Order: sequence, then structure tokens, then C-alpha cells
Amino acid sequence: MASWRARALARVIDAVVVALPVLLVALVLALVWLGARNLFGGSGDGVRSYGYFLAVTFFVLYTGYEAFALARWQQTLGKRMTGVRVAPVAGAGRLGAVPTAALLVRAAIFGLPVLLSALPGGPLWIVVAVVAVLTAGMAAWDRPNRQGIHDKIAGTVVLDVS
Repeated sequence: MASWRARALARVIDAVVVALPVLLVALVLALVWLGARNLFGGSGDGVRSYGYFLAVTFFVLYTGYEAFALARWQQTLGKRMTGVRVAPVAGAGRLGAVPTAALLVRAAIFGLPVLLSALPGGPLWIVVAVVAVLTAGMAAWDRPNRQGIHDKIAGTVVLDVS
């Protein structure tokens, strides 16, 4: 099983290398959408709707990237750099294909705080803390498979292949 440190480092690498460019693309798309909306006589709630559009766009793009990379190579860029791969828990420690629907759910759990951040009046830090405990925290203390809630739901484990 992959160590908690390798998994955390892979997440940080993905956040820097992938999430930032995805955020920039989402930002450009949201600005284009907001401009088109204002050009064609949209309502005055542009700032709020911009936040919704940005959050949804980021969620869709990042979830799509992670699900695609895991379905194709069993690794994201960060996982490749740290020498870990995602495998089915039913594979008993051997690499194998994971259903795409399971990978989409697994990836969506990490994008959930961004998606929920667009909701008005909600304390985002509570959502981020809960997701962090259920994903990274569970993976650190869960035995024997070191699975976070995202792994348990998707039926996956993260293996050290370095």
C-alpha cells in the first residue's frame, strides 16, 4: 500500500500542476460567460452567478481530468511522480481496471469543497475540514488498506509501484 506521505505529495503536485491551470481555464470560461450574459441583457446578479459558474466549471474539469487519468493510466501526474497507482480493492493488491463510474465518484469527492464553496452563506472551512478528514485522515489511520472514504466508496486502493 502507498504511504500517506506519497499520497499527500501526489495531491499537492496535482493541485499545483493541474488544478491551477484548470482554475485558470475555468476563470476564463466564467468571464466569457459573464460577459456574454451582460451583453445580452442578463440580470444584476452577475457576481453571484459568476461564482456558481466558476465553481461548477472547475469541478467538472478537475473531476474529468482525474477520472480520465486514472481510467487510462491508473495514475494522475502527481501519482506518477510519486510512484503510486490506483487499483481495485478486489484485485488483492494487483493492478487492474477500475470502473469509470467508480473513478468519477472518487474524483468528485475531492472537488466537492470547491463545488459547495459557491453556495451562499455556508462556512467553507467546515466542508474542507470534513472532506480532509474523510479522505486524507482516513487514509492515514485506516488499516490494512489505508483507504480514504473516496477509496472505500469507489472500491479502490492506492499501491506503491516505485
